[in-house]
Amino acid sequence: MVDRKIFIFDFDGTLVDSYSCLPEIYKSIAVKVGLKGESVTEFVKRALEYENLWDYLENYDRKSWWTMLFAEFNLKLDNKALEDLLRFYWVMRAEKSFVVENCAETLEVLKNKGKRLVIVAGNDGLKSIKRMRIKKSGLSKYFDEIFIVGEDAKNRVEAIKIVANKYNVNFGEIVFVDDKPSAINEVKNAVKNITAVRVKFKSAFKPALSKGCLCDFEIENVNDLLKVLEI
Repeated sequence: MVDRKIFIFDFDGTLVDSYSCLPEIYKSIAVKVGLKGESVTEFVKRALEYENLWDYLENYDRKSWWTMLFAEFNLKLDNKALEDLLRFYWVMRAEKSFVVENCAETLEVLKNKGKRLVIVAGNDGLKSIKRMRIKKSGLSKYFDEIFIVGEDAKNRVEAIKIVANKYNVNFGEIVFVDDKPSAINEVKNAVKNITAVRVKFKSAFKPALSKGCLCDFEIENVNDLLKVLEI
């Protein structure tokens, strides 16, 4: 049996549910920009459709497509207003997110077995926001390293290579856990022998469009990781 020494986790949709709160967040944004009545309901509906589309296209810079969303409601916001709204979006998302069931217990088991735990997470579009959200979740205490793509490493593959080199392990001793097929495919296409596990995260407001996935295992919840890898 392979001795898997390092476990690398994504954050959103893997360790925390930060999607179920999206309707509430977009409703608050609609009110903030002055929409009322049925326009608020329609704005939330369109915003979730945009989230779905741009998640699939792997464009996580909301400022780049929010302008199109707001334009549909005859709203034109300057760059400062967009940045202020984006910060409001992420602060509210941090407050409304919650750790998935049995996640902390699973991380405890791995730590107690001497495994190194690492987060490699995507960038939220504003410097230090993702790190703030990870800290606010209460999970950072379990992790030996936290990498934010675009801040601490160019991409996920570079982060994985840094970790492998620092802890002197080969890629076959690393497990990469993410909910996005695109992230898993990026890693599997570049890193030989790494074990990739996809969490089939479920939420009524999680983007539904998906691509084929090169994962080695699929699980319903992070807790299932212990079963599929016989830990």
